[in-house]
Parts: sequence; structure tokens; C-alpha cells
Amino acid sequence: CRNSWVLLMIVTLSNAAAMYREIGYVTGNMCFLVFAQLLYVNAIQKGEECIITTWDIFYEKFGWMLAYWNTCGVPFLYSIQALYIQTILKDYSYKPWQLALMVSTLIPAYYIWDNANSQKNRFRMMRHGVPKYIIQRRAFPQLPWGHIENPRTLKSERGELFVDGWYRYGRKLHYTADLVMAFLWGASCGFDSFIPFFYFFFFISHLLDRERRDDHRCRRKYGELWERYLKLVPYK
Repeated sequence: CRNSWVLLMIVTLSNAAAMYREIGYVTGNMCFLVFAQLLYVNAIQKGEECIITTWDIFYEKFGWMLAYWNTCGVPFLYSIQALYIQTILKDYSYKPWQLALMVSTLIPAYYIWDNANSQKNRFRMMRHGVPKYIIQRRAFPQLPWGHIENPRTLKSERGELFVDGWYRYGRKLHYTADLVMAFLWGASCGFDSFIPFFYFFFFISHLLDRERRDDHRCRRKYGELWERYLKLVPYK
């Protein structure tokens, strides 16, 4: 996971460097994309301790499918926006107010995505007895409200559900915020081609499948407790 996202960042920065070499400066669109992907890639590095509680590690394991996709798919498909800006848009750039609007949308989406994932995974880590020094790992930046010490939960003999933090307002807010960021990556390339939005539409199908999978698993595992949770938090 670390290698794939670092390689993605290298590919994006390489396209920015190629643009500077060709036209003598880096456009606002490319600067926005570099900033957006840097936030995302850094968040994955700083929160890598959360990976150990994911479905991928617990049940699917790290096999050929994940190894291949993380080596080939992530760095070379998710970086397609940088290549598009460097080869197609060239010296075209959005107006400052358009870039400002995109940044002002990106920052809240990033904050919710980072915080929600942190809250969820640190709750899981506490529940599984992960040492506190790992849970409170001080990689940069640690955003406010990323860890809830005594979270509100729903409990039964079947298990325990986290119903605090961002998850008081929606069951999959981290997915929504993730999709907003994916859309902005594509939007940095304009709207003349479907190609820069491949990642966004691929991600929609991926997250919809995950949402259905999670709902099915939780209904089967938690039973009545899951129904109580749906009434308490009706929004996805």
C-alpha cells in the first residue's frame, strides 16, 4: 500500500516537472492536483496502522489481486489526471476563483474523510486490544477529533457498533468524502473527456459494492442490533 501511493505521487510530480520543463511554469490545475494527491497520499502513510483492522487484511488477506492492483493499478491509472493535464491541457488553467472553489471543497472533504476513517479504525483498534501507543501514533498531521476516547456505542450479545463522531450523522460519510475528492481530481482536467473521470466512476462502482457487502455482513452478524443502528443513523 505504501509503495503504490508513493509511486503515484512520483508519477504526478514527474508530470508536473515535465510541464515546467516544456512551458516554463506549472499551471494552477496541475498545482491543485499535486496538492490534492499529496493530501491523500500523506493521509494513507500517516494512517497505515489503521490498515490492520480492515476487511482486506482480516479476511481477504494480501494476495495476488491486491498485490497486482496496488503495484500496477493505483500508481498508473490513478495518476491519469496528471498525464492528461501535462499532455492535453498544456498551458490552460482555470481562473483563480475556480481553483479557490475547488480548494474550498477539497479541504472539508479531506477533513471528514481523514477524521471519519481515523475515528472508525481507532475504535476497532481499541476493541481488539491494540496498544495505545500505536493507536495514538503521532504522524503528521493529526487532525482534531480523530480519536474519541470514550465513544458512544450500541451493544448486544452479538457485538458492539460505533455510533459516535461522524458516524452519528451517516453510516458511510467517509465514502461520500472520498468520492468528492475523486471527482475533484477529474475536475482539475476540465470536462471535455471521460478519461480523467475514470477513477471517479470506477470508485463509485467499487464503493457501492463495498456498501452492499458491508450491509449484508452486518445484518447477518448483528441482527436486531443492526436494525437499531439503522433507525438511529438512517442516512448513508
